[in-house]
Amino acid sequence: MRTSILLPLIKVTVLEDRALVERSGTVTLPPGPCRLVVDGLPAVAVDRSLQAKLTGGMVTQASLRRSMRAVLPEALREHQSELARRAFEREQVLARAQAEVRRLEAKHGLLETARRDILRAISERTGAGEADPAKWKEQLATVRQEQTAADDQLRHARRELGRLERQHIQESRDVLSRTEVPEPKLDVRAELDVSHAAGGEATLTLSYLVPCAAWRPAYRAVLGLAEAASSVKLECEAVVWQNTGEPWKDVTLAFSTARPTLGATPPRLTEDWLSLREKTSREKQVVDVSMREESLQETGEAGTTKAADALPGMDDGGEAVTLSAPHKATVPSDGEAHRVALFAFTSPATSELVACPEQSPLVHRVAKFDNTGPAVLLAGPVDLVRSNGYVGRAQLKFAGRGERVKLGFGSEDSLRVSRQVDVGEEVARITGRRTRTQKVKLFVSNMGAKPAALAVEERMPVSEVEAVEVALLKDATKPAPTKVSDEGIVRFELSVPPRSRQTVAFGFTVASAAKVAGI
Repeated sequence: MRTSILLPLIKVTVLEDRALVERSGTVTLPPGPCRLVVDGLPAVAVDRSLQAKLTGGMVTQASLRRSMRAVLPEALREHQSELARRAFEREQVLARAQAEVRRLEAKHGLLETARRDILRAISERTGAGEADPAKWKEQLATVRQEQTAADDQLRHARRELGRLERQHIQESRDVLSRTEVPEPKLDVRAELDVSHAAGGEATLTLSYLVPCAAWRPAYRAVLGLAEAASSVKLECEAVVWQNTGEPWKDVTLAFSTARPTLGATPPRLTEDWLSLREKTSREKQVVDVSMREESLQETGEAGTTKAADALPGMDDGGEAVTLSAPHKATVPSDGEAHRVALFAFTSPATSELVACPEQSPLVHRVAKFDNTGPAVLLAGPVDLVRSNGYVGRAQLKFAGRGERVKLGFGSEDSLRVSRQVDVGEEVARITGRRTRTQKVKLFVSNMGAKPAALAVEERMPVSEVEAVEVALLKDATKPAPTKVSDEGIVRFELSVPPRSRQTVAFGFTVASAAKVAGI
């Protein structure tokens, strides 16, 4: 026995570059084995990913079958909508208008040929001495009258044809392309061999993978400033694209960072040989060092830097994360971006004005808050909003639950920091010890009418070898820094009165022995 059914789509789990679709419904089965055919599957369904489950029974075989559907033009015309029928009638009117234009153009060509024949006859008869001016005048007047009438008719016909093309036909085609999906030519169905001992009603669940679907996280952060306490409201959304051929209407959506194909091919193992050798004479006498930029390899507030050979995709901290939408959603199969709300939370925040003059003369409003949401924060773009509206877009790094998050909410136009650098170097004549001195002057300006509390951050090198010493010049540093971190970040906390200017001096030395090379 063979039964054809339709299973409604109930859940979709969107992965990074594909989606897992789940259909489920109640079917009535006879006792014993039978064959079920599930129609209405998308053409891009992956055959080997098909899985079927039957409550109270067993599925012995499941496969996908594809077949081309032969649809006759008469059948299509019979089931056309009212809009399609009106468009067909307008197509007929357009065809008649085009035929009329062609007829008038042919008539115009015949009249032009007749006029040329008359003129040729006049020249030939005049040369032969058989002139008949009255007859020729009548013939030319008749042809000219017919040409004038034909030209007027042709001009009106062309104007009418242009009006039909602009107002009627093009409009109907645009409306049809946006409102009516063309008839599919490929039928995809799942054929299942099932067995149920008692028969009756049972729940059939069908799942399969489809390509042409993807998602990425997106955020919206709203900073609320208050004298007592500030807060940040963070809204997380999933931006979904899908063009699988089947609309996801009122389904439960889940979003996962899992990569089913990751690790499918084992890595190639190569031999790694270690050997010992004596140092060369130059290596015994010279210490090679170099200056390098290094990012802090932490999550949350400090941010992360992805390795150059890392796989493209979402940053989930190395562990697969699944986020579920709280409400059912609809995502049409149009390839456009659609936003689905995931969660939102409000967290107490600390807000301050921070300037990094080495990077930019602007002063930025920076807020720090804890991730008190129900899930981790994946890396993604975040729209920044303050009380005066949208201020820009930034990149949110991966942050775990309870971890500190740092976001910048635009610049303060009334504050500026200008930077000057003076570098000098001395070499001791006897020992050859080199001392490189760098002095920085920062000019902080407040052009506003309100006082501001400003934090200025500069940096100095950090030595990893004993042959190189880095020291802060306390006498040349005014005012005294509030904090100097182990990573070499020097922080000054200033109070800037309205319409004022301050100067911050900062300096350090890098001393290296004579045997040090590279700096």
